[in-house]
Order: sequence, then C-alpha cells, then structure tokens
Amino acid sequence: MRLELIPVGPRGAGMSSRHSARRRDWTMATGVVASIVCACFVRAAQPDLILWGPAMSPRIESRAFTSNDCEVVEGCAQVGQRRLLRFTTETRNIGASDLVLGNPANNPLFEFATCHGHFHFADFADYRLLDSSGLSVGVGLKVGFCLEDVSRFDPAGPSEPRYDCGFQGIQAGWADIYVASLPCQWIDISSTPPGIYTLEIEVDPSNRLPESNESNNVASGFVVINPPCTSPPANDNFVSAQAITSPSVTVIGANSCSSREGGEPRHADNMAERSVWYRWVAPYTGAARINTLGSSFDTLLAVYRGNTVGALTGIASNDDAQGGRWSAVTFAVTNSGVYYVAIDGWNGAEGGVALNINPATNDRFTNCLPIAGLSGTVAGVNSGAGGEAFEPPHAGQPAGRSLWYCWIAPTNGPFRFHTRGSSFDTRLAIYTGTTLSNLVEVAGNDDVDTSRASVVLFDAIPGTVYLVAVTGSREGVVSLSWAPAVRPVITSIVPASTNAFELALSGQPGDTYLLQRSGDLRTWVDLLPVTNVTGTVQYQLTNAAPQRFLRALVRP
Repeated sequence: MRLELIPVGPRGAGMSSRHSARRRDWTMATGVVASIVCACFVRAAQPDLILWGPAMSPRIESRAFTSNDCEVVEGCAQVGQRRLLRFTTETRNIGASDLVLGNPANNPLFEFATCHGHFHFADFADYRLLDSSGLSVGVGLKVGFCLEDVSRFDPAGPSEPRYDCGFQGIQAGWADIYVASLPCQWIDISSTPPGIYTLEIEVDPSNRLPESNESNNVASGFVVINPPCTSPPANDNFVSAQAITSPSVTVIGANSCSSREGGEPRHADNMAERSVWYRWVAPYTGAARINTLGSSFDTLLAVYRGNTVGALTGIASNDDAQGGRWSAVTFAVTNSGVYYVAIDGWNGAEGGVALNINPATNDRFTNCLPIAGLSGTVAGVNSGAGGEAFEPPHAGQPAGRSLWYCWIAPTNGPFRFHTRGSSFDTRLAIYTGTTLSNLVEVAGNDDVDTSRASVVLFDAIPGTVYLVAVTGSREGVVSLSWAPAVRPVITSIVPASTNAFELALSGQPGDTYLLQRSGDLRTWVDLLPVTNVTGTVQYQLTNAAPQRFLRALVRP
C-alpha cells in the first residue's frame, strides 16, 4: 500500500499543498529509511520535454492588424498589413513523470493575459529564423503559453488528459500543441528577403523547468520564403516545365499565382489547383528520392512519364510524409529517362517551393555520390538518412544523418571543402579507405569560427579517392562545395626596427592565416592570425630574431 504514494513524489517543487501534506504524513508513518528511499525516487523520475519537428509544417500568410487586436496589445504584431511565417509547436513529454506547474494564480512564472482571459507561462519557447550562416534574421514575439494535455502520442500513457489552463502541466506520454493558426504563433517576415532559411524552435530556453535531459530541447527545419507573386510562375504549365538534369539538387520556386490547366491529372489523389511542373532527366539507373521538405505550405507531389498533360502515366505520388505537411516519394529510374514532377498545394495552398532530388542511396557509404573536377557545388537533402554499422564519428561526433560523396583528386595541392549554404548545423569529414571499418580521416570540422558551416583544408594526392561525409543531427538541405586553395607564400622579411620585422605574405583574398614561428622546426609557437583582404598582407613581428623559422597555415 505504501507504493501507491510514490507517483506523487515526481511532481517535486510543483506539488500542490494537498500533495505535500500527503507525502509528509506518509513519511512520518514509515520512518526515516522509507523517507530516504522516496526522496531518491523523486530525483530519478523527471519529465523530459522535446519538440516534435514533423509537426512544425511552416506556412506563409498575409494579415492586416488593427490597434485593437490582441496580437498588437500583447506586443507580437505591428499595426498594418504583415507577412507571417506560421508554424505549429508540439511539445512532447517523453520523461518518466509529469511536468506539473499547477494553479498558475500565485506562480511568479505566470502572467495573466487579459485578451485571452487566462494565465500564461512566460518564455516557454523561443522561435528563431536563421539564415544560411546561422545568423538570426527574425524572432517570434510570443511569450505566453498555457501548458495543457492536448494529444496523447504514447499509447502507454494515461488515457485521459489531466492538465488544462486552470491547473497546468503536461503528462508523461502527452503533448501540448500550439497550432499554426493561434495568435502570435508566427515570425513576422514582412522585411525578410526571399531565400532558404532555418526555422528553429527551443522549448524552455532558460532551463526554468525540471528535466532529466536539457540537451534535447531544440528542433529545426528549413523553409523557403518566396516573394509575393504578381504573375504566374514560368513553370505553371506542363509544356513549360523547368528543366533539371543534376542527380542531386535543390530547386527553389513558388506556386503562388499558378493554376490548374485543362486535362491536368489529380495529384496524390487531390484535384490540381496551384501546380508547378519540373522536367527531370535521370543521369543514372537506380532509385531516386524526391521530396518537398522546406516548402512553406502543405504540398502534394506526383511524378509522371509521358509527353502531354492529358496522357500521363503516374509513377509515384504522396500527400503528407512522416507526419508532416511536406511530401516525399522514392521510385526506380533509368538512365536518360524523362520524369515530370508536379508540386501542388493541398486544398489550394500556396507559397515557397523546395524541390529536393537525390539518389536514394548516397546515405550509404557503398553508394557514395561521385563528384568530380577541380571545383563544384552539389546539393542534397539528408531526410531519412542515418548512420551505419561501423561508421566512424565525423569531426569527433556520432555519425548522425550522413550523406556520402566520393571525389578523385584531379591534381595535387591544397583543396578546400565546405558546407556553406546548408540549412542546418553540419559536420564534415574527409577520408581515404575502402570500407567503413578501415577509413583513415584526412580532415574534419564541425563549426568554423562562429558559423554553423563546416570547412576543411587538406593536401590532395592526384588520383586518390577521397570519401566525403556530410552529417548533422537535423534534417535539411546539404550544400557541399570544393575548390583549390591557394597556398600562402612568404615573399619577404625586412627589418622594421630593433627586434621588429615586416613580413609580407601573398595568397588568396579572404583567407585567414595562422602565423607560427620555431627555433628548431619541431616546436611551433602560434602568433596572431591575420586575414588576407587584397591578395597580399603585411604583418609585423616583434621580439623575433630573423634566423628563426616562420610559416603560415591557411585556416579553414
């Protein structure tokens, strides 16, 4: 009978006075030893909040606000016509106990929202819009949240909701959901330029709530922001389908102002309303993965063969993939086969389009995607990718959602590979070897400087096959670029004053060098880094005898 009182314990600091008294009575009745056991159990069982990424489903809409609107009164909107990036926030409690906040009336973490007529938990989540460099270009101004049981995601969880806005919390196995249509559930993008961005949501950013794991509170996904349309897009009709030939590519567009044409088939078993068309010539035989991850509306996706819009043969189609509003298909392709891809909006939805085409295999080491040449850029999407048995950690971290590329060095000399332009925080590693178990790392990098992009430099050997892994813990667009790097040359060292010398370097503009000096060619001492702005750079060395050895290393 004593064990039935143990579940009361995990509510911890959030217990009501009724629960606290009950626990004190039990402690006095059973003695000190029993009290210690119960305290240990309280510390072990805690809630754990995560954000369910597939529920984000961003979309763009325009809305006019007046000074009397609650959103303006609460400070999350400006008066006038605004363009909004809306999204859903689903916070799941995957922990071993409930998150209990209780009656908010006397809780300093809550404030009363006069417009809504109930108490809100302040700063429960942060909303951020990041550019390709990871810099914030917009934030959500929603600060009030009512935490309650909205949806049970775990079949083993309690069958009935327990918490609401009057007694707030989230049961273990349940989720609190703020749907995209709710007030302030957006980021204002009225002044945001068109492009690819990352939407990032963080729950409990100030770590005010007790959790068993504070490191899993962020979810992110990329989103396309398109400009408002004034005329139909160029690829509105089948005969004007946009041509694509690359085996791995992300194509950005919009279906705003598009329309259905005569004879057009239903896409993913839905009536066509705002479709755009693409014509892809497969450059290989195998399997292809196509999805709309990153599109800013609820998409429909369909792939066809045929020559006219009224006589097409369906190959694959999808409405919603993996619980999200984006769409995905995987299908067999033949070399030089022509495939028409239609992207439409469910129920007439419109917005920015992201069409991602990839071989369905280069998430496996043995099916690496060949890349070639002195320089180039290849795009991909790591949706559905994962680590493999015996896959090494990349840049010191577990494999994650890795994609593989293979490159044969065409010449010797330094080469730079980077992931700038990717929509998530990447890790990059270069290897030699023939199997996952015998790979030798040549270079690896997580973040370069303050950017989320990864950059590596290494001296390539002509004819050597290098295996390139791009990975990360999030899904999104992968952009991999490579080009020769210019090796810095020390062109002169001249006396400037007593114990001071002027050093001249030449190299590639924009590169940053780490200067080092040594007295024996074995031990090197770092000097200050220097950036080459124009192609040549001057650097003054103090307290350095001219006979000492100097070298300049290109920083990634």
